[in-house]
Amino acid sequence: MLRPYRSLVTHHYLCRSAEVAKLADAPDLGSGGATCESSSLSFRTQHITCNPADNGPLEPRLERTITTLQGCTREVRISLQQSELKPHYEQAYVSAQAGITLPGFRKGKVPIAMIKQRFGRDIENEALENIADAEFRSFARAESQRVVGNPALTDIQKSAEGIVFTIRYDVMPDFELGTYRGLSVNRPIKEVTEEDVQREIDRICMRAATFEQAEQIDGTMYVVSMTMHELDRETSMPIIGAEPQQSRVFLDDDSVDMHLRTSLNNCKVGDSFTYVAETTDENAQPPSFRVTVGDVQRVVPADFTNEFVELITSNRMHTTEELRADIESQIREYFQQATQQSLENQLIDQLVGSHEMELPEPLVHAVMHRLFDDFKQRNEGAPGIDKLTAHDLENDLRPPAERIVRWELIRDKIVDAENLAMTDDDVVVAAERYGIGQDQLRMLMRQNQSIEEQIIADKAVRTLLDYAIITDVNVDQLED
Repeated sequence: MLRPYRSLVTHHYLCRSAEVAKLADAPDLGSGGATCESSSLSFRTQHITCNPADNGPLEPRLERTITTLQGCTREVRISLQQSELKPHYEQAYVSAQAGITLPGFRKGKVPIAMIKQRFGRDIENEALENIADAEFRSFARAESQRVVGNPALTDIQKSAEGIVFTIRYDVMPDFELGTYRGLSVNRPIKEVTEEDVQREIDRICMRAATFEQAEQIDGTMYVVSMTMHELDRETSMPIIGAEPQQSRVFLDDDSVDMHLRTSLNNCKVGDSFTYVAETTDENAQPPSFRVTVGDVQRVVPADFTNEFVELITSNRMHTTEELRADIESQIREYFQQATQQSLENQLIDQLVGSHEMELPEPLVHAVMHRLFDDFKQRNEGAPGIDKLTAHDLENDLRPPAERIVRWELIRDKIVDAENLAMTDDDVVVAAERYGIGQDQLRMLMRQNQSIEEQIIADKAVRTLLDYAIITDVNVDQLED
């Protein structure tokens, strides 16, 4: 089947970009994993250093002081006396013993007392990070800290009495789930028209266009090659030493400056004229150019015939009527998908707007990098893309990243509130949607937990839609 241009389906008046509706697309089940991991459970747990549920609750036994720094960032000072450090050190000696060799002793057989005498200070210093990590895990379990990201050991203070570790970390925000049932949304209804179908046919024929050499421009169906010399503002003469610009434009392209298009009309090869370029800065004087027409080619779209249909569909279709019907079906399907996305976006907008919470910076940064990687992949090969960093686009990436994280946190609360879980019916629906067998889907879910979580996330959105108050709105009437 021919895939219609996305530009055809007038996506802009059905919904906004889907990039902020979900963090990722549906899992790529053929590869056994998600195309872009979600910031919901599977994404966060790979950054979590410890979980309060691990190994059951522990009673606090050390001196611990927790300070809230900003937002979701915390700092804890963990103080250990020498007597509390001793078991850690003893374990460090035993671990080091296996790799130590001294004259008269086989590897791993050097007595602990001798190891303490020769290497004690170094071993104890090297063990400090492990001790801090172990104590932080114990602290997080005991204090039910929902840690996210990678905690940082920022300071170690040693004294004759013991050691004080200072560790900075981030926690998941604690917030109350607001109203999520009975939200009002508009369902945009867009009917497929003959104009929609014909517009797509015209694009298909244009993609298969041929070019004919021409001497004069008498319309917009021309590709024009030109040389542009920038003019000095005082003398209106070409700037000495400035390299001329070579440009090639298709006059029927809406992005071509209207003044340039008008100036080129009726021009012949070799003709020249002065052109004042567009500028986005109202206070700046626009540059002027001396334009010389170098080459003119008439664009001749392909004829829409049965033979053309057979050619572009590799004989899967044989008549223009078949292709028209197929295009209409695809446009209708796209409208339905866009309508569904619009409903989801409206629900997410309302929920994100009604829930205020601090966001953990590790999650926001992780999502920003996911969005940046997706941006680079979609623009692979573009000039300068390899040198671009996520930091360069931080101002653009942060707002959608924060919106995604906020929505994911709200959605997780909804999943808990509704006790949503995977059912056999969910497996049937998901397997059909992904085009694989149910047994294969279950196997993939066992291999990759994020697949099941994505299915439950989609179920949460469907639950919101079931509760929503939906009003149909005819898009064509609104435009009229």
